[in-house]
Amino acid sequence: MNDISKKIHDIGIVPVIALESVEDAAPLARALCNGGLPVAEVTYRTAAAHDAMIEMRKACPDMIIGAGTVLTKEQVDSAIDAGAEFIVSPGTNPETIRYCQEKNIPIFPGTANGADIETAMSFGLKVVKFFPAEPLGGLKMIKALSAPYNTMKFMPTGGVNEGNLNSYLNEPVILACGGTWMIDKKAIADKDFDKIEELTRGAVQKMLGIHIKHIGVNEENGNGLELAKQFAKFFGGTVRETSKGWFGSELVEVMSEGKKKGTHGHIAVGVNNVDRAKRYFESQGYAFDEDSATFDEKGNMKFIYFKDEIGGFAIHLVK
Repeated sequence: MNDISKKIHDIGIVPVIALESVEDAAPLARALCNGGLPVAEVTYRTAAAHDAMIEMRKACPDMIIGAGTVLTKEQVDSAIDAGAEFIVSPGTNPETIRYCQEKNIPIFPGTANGADIETAMSFGLKVVKFFPAEPLGGLKMIKALSAPYNTMKFMPTGGVNEGNLNSYLNEPVILACGGTWMIDKKAIADKDFDKIEELTRGAVQKMLGIHIKHIGVNEENGNGLELAKQFAKFFGGTVRETSKGWFGSELVEVMSEGKKKGTHGHIAVGVNNVDRAKRYFESQGYAFDEDSATFDEKGNMKFIYFKDEIGGFAIHLVK
C-alpha cells in the first residue's frame, strides 16, 4: 500500500465534490478538515475543478486533495498543475492509467467487473474504485469479486451513505469509501459551511463508533478481587481475571497493584478502527503514547493510550 493509499485508508471516507463556484472551495476545505475529513476528491464534472483544488490547497495545506472524474490526459495535466495528489477515473482506461504512471501520480481507476480489475492489475495497481457501488450490487458484489482478486483493495463510491457505511468499512477488502452526503448542496448554496462541518463530524462519528467500553478502577489496599466481585454483582455480570487485574462484569476493570493507569483510573474508548480513530483524534490536537500501541497479526493497531490524562483518567482506544 503506497503512502497516499495508507493515508486515505486511515481517514476512511473520501468526500466527493463537484463545485460550481471556486469561491466555495476554501471554506468547504476548512469545514471538511475541521470536521475530521482532511481529504477530498474534486471532480472534473464542473469547470471549477482546477481552480477549486488550488484554493483548497491554499486554505488547508495539509489536506489530501485528489482529482475525480478524470477522463483525458489533459485533465491529468490540469490536476497535477493544481496540486492533486491522486487521480480517480470513473472507468478503467488503459491510456489514462499509463499516463498517470508516466507522470508518477497514483490513480484509482473505476471498475465494475472482473475484466476491469484484471486491466488494473496488469498495470500493477493494488487499489481500484468500485463505481457505481450500490447499483452494481454493493458489498455483496465486491466480496464476490475479491475472492478471485484477493490482492486488490476497493474504494466503493455511488450509493454509499451513513446507513451502509460501516458495513463496507468493516470488510478488510475496503480501503475507504467515497461519499457525497456530507457535501450538502443547499448548505453550500447558502454559504452555510458550519452545516458542512456538522455533517462531516457526524459522518466521522458514525464511522468510528466512539463509545465507552469500560472504566478502569485502581485497586486500593489489596482488595481488587473483592472489588471486582462487587461490580460484577452490581452489573449482573461475572468476574474475569486478566494479567492486569480483574473485570467485574465487562464494564469495570479493576487494576491490580503495579498495573495501575491514570491518577484516578482509566477509561477504555471502544472504536470500530483504532488506526482511523487515532488519525482523527490527532487531527483534533490530541497526542498518543506510541510505546503503548499493540497490533494484530496483520499490522492493524488494536490498542493505544493517549499521552495525557483527562480529569485524572488515562484514556486508551481499543477495537
